[in-house]
Amino acid sequence: MIISAPGLTAGQASSGLVEFVDLYPTLCELCDLPGPEHLEGTSLLPLLEDSNNKWEEVAFSRFRDGESVKTDRYRYTEWTDDDGEVYARMLYDHQLDPNENTNITELPENKQIVEDLSKMLENTIQ
Repeated sequence: MIISAPGLTAGQASSGLVEFVDLYPTLCELCDLPGPEHLEGTSLLPLLEDSNNKWEEVAFSRFRDGESVKTDRYRYTEWTDDDGEVYARMLYDHQLDPNENTNITELPENKQIVEDLSKMLENTIQ
């Protein structure tokens, strides 16, 4: 994601995990406008002002019937049918496979990672 705004230092990069839901409150704060009551997300202005600020440890996303959680290292996705039953899973290790070429969900050594990330999705969706 690239954000440019007056008063912010150009060319900063951050590894902070952000979500699209954070754009609206960020724009409100940058424009010095109050956010509406129903507004979700968190303004990214503190991260834009200092790219070293401590930020979210996970980010969630959805595409069609897939729900994903992204950490600093992994992206895990569960695909569910209309009854909410998981019919496919994907796990990618971005340290070892940044282009997401190899789904490592079924490797025995990743069982706990899959369980932990699945639980995060479950807790967020509810």
